[in-house]
Amino acid sequence: MVIGGGEVAERKVAALLECGARVRVVASQATEGVHRWAAQGKIELLTRAYRPGDLRGACLAIAGTDDRSTNDQVYQEAQELGVLVNLVDDPPHCSFIAPAIVRRGEVQIAISTGGASPALARHLRELLESAVPPEYGVLAEVLRRVRGRLRAAGTTASPEAWQAAIDGELLMLLRQGGEAAAEARLLERLRVAAAP
Repeated sequence: MVIGGGEVAERKVAALLECGARVRVVASQATEGVHRWAAQGKIELLTRAYRPGDLRGACLAIAGTDDRSTNDQVYQEAQELGVLVNLVDDPPHCSFIAPAIVRRGEVQIAISTGGASPALARHLRELLESAVPPEYGVLAEVLRRVRGRLRAAGTTASPEAWQAAIDGELLMLLRQGGEAAAEARLLERLRVAAAP
């Protein structure tokens, strides 16, 4: 349950959708993005003010309104119902903090300031998004496949051999579109490292 429909609420809805959550939004007014998700059937949008009872059946609630009284009501109802709650920009009234996340396939980097500064978390996420290229997601998948192949062959490689392989030319091969070449090179390096 997300109470509010502004830009902050839209970011929270986006994060919940990425996690596969079923999302209901209660907001008198909502951003174009929130309306688009509702039109696509990705979320349920109740275009009205929050009412006590709205949190029944919810497992978590995020209050992202500019109205302190509404946020306080959401917090109170969540406490009464045992619903996890996050009042955006009010860390003492949060039973959970949602980190900013950088995703590259299976690679996920979470950034949290413990609610002290969402702006700083967002800034750090933007820095990491530019510093961690998309190839790392592909690299994780290549590493998964190679680990499986080595296990199936009854071969292992030391942590140092894995690290040396990762630190090598794999990202360059991936950037050039050579996923198969990167996988073959990784297998070659690890088999040599594992050889007696």
